[in-house]
Amino acid sequence: MKAAVSKLKIRINMLVEGEPAEWLFDWRSRGLVTSYTDTVIQALRAFNEKLTEQDLKLEQLKNIKTNIAD
Repeated sequence: MKAAVSKLKIRINMLVEGEPAEWLFDWRSRGLVTSYTDTVIQALRAFNEKLTEQDLKLEQLKNIKTNIAD
C-alpha cells in the first residue's frame, strides 16, 4: 500500500494570510525551513503524527473500557 501512496501527487495552490503567513515568513527567514513547500510537508507530517497519537490513545481507552466491562 505504501508503494502506491508514495507515487501519489497532489497539487496545492493556496494563499496563506495573517498569522500563519507570519509564521511561515519567520521560519524561513530563520532558516528553520528551506522553502514554503518544505514547510507545508513538515506541517502535514506533524499533523499526521498528532492524529496517529490521538487514534492510538483512543484505541487504548477503548481497550481499557472493554477490559473493565469484562
